[in-house]
Amino acid sequence: MNKQRSAAGVAVIDNYIYVIGGHDGMSIFNSVERLNVDSGEWQMVKSMNTKRCRLGAATVRGKIYVCGGYDGCQFLKSVEVYEPEKDEWSPLSPMHLKRSRVSLVSNSGVLYAIAGYDGISNLSSMETYNIEEDRWTLTTSMVAHEGGVGIGVIPFHPSKIS
Repeated sequence: MNKQRSAAGVAVIDNYIYVIGGHDGMSIFNSVERLNVDSGEWQMVKSMNTKRCRLGAATVRGKIYVCGGYDGCQFLKSVEVYEPEKDEWSPLSPMHLKRSRVSLVSNSGVLYAIAGYDGISNLSSMETYNIEEDRWTLTTSMVAHEGGVGIGVIPFHPSKIS
């Protein structure tokens, strides 16, 4: 990488691994770089509009979505989307709650922002994002509250189970 970073978001599109935001212990970044897995070369791309660490990052339909995090002064509920073809970040509707250490995952074209920390306490709540409507909805909470929870999605295809 061109810059040492911790607490960054990571997303994959095609043959690129994107490392987004984060910090170096002194400064929080809005910068983004990507690794071409074929050539092994790192390249800087357009920076986010907001510097953030401990953010959530996920991909849907060839775009990278980032949410929440911490900018060094405040916990964030803002959301941005990156379009690699345009090398451009655009703001989206904010989440309902501030969420640092948030897990963001996608499934079937829907984003899920799960748990996190709002600056006062760990969160058990979850929000879903409708991409077509640019709208967040608070949904079922987890039983326990956690900050920095790890989440993964495994596609389920009942027709492929014998």
